[in-house]
Amino acid sequence: MASCKFCLTETVDSWFGNWCEKCHRLQRTIHLFGVEKVCNIVDKVLIVDEEQHTNKINTEIAKELFSKEIALKKKRKNKDKETQINSNEVKEV
Repeated sequence: MASCKFCLTETVDSWFGNWCEKCHRLQRTIHLFGVEKVCNIVDKVLIVDEEQHTNKINTEIAKELFSKEIALKKKRKNKDKETQINSNEVKEV
């Protein structure tokens, strides 16, 4: 059988067809919802522009910094408790 005229990788699903099963599904989806709507969904969901990429990097860095800050605060708190316990032991002796 011949290869699909749309994706050019799969074989067509019938002897007289031009598209594979997946491309036929895309074609039916486009007919149901319209080309503009399908293209808008593809652009919003699959295509990432530079601004979205930068925002994602910034939010990930902010999350990482926040978690490190919390870890440092916990370490300081534990260290302060240890010094208080040690100073109380020294006073009792």
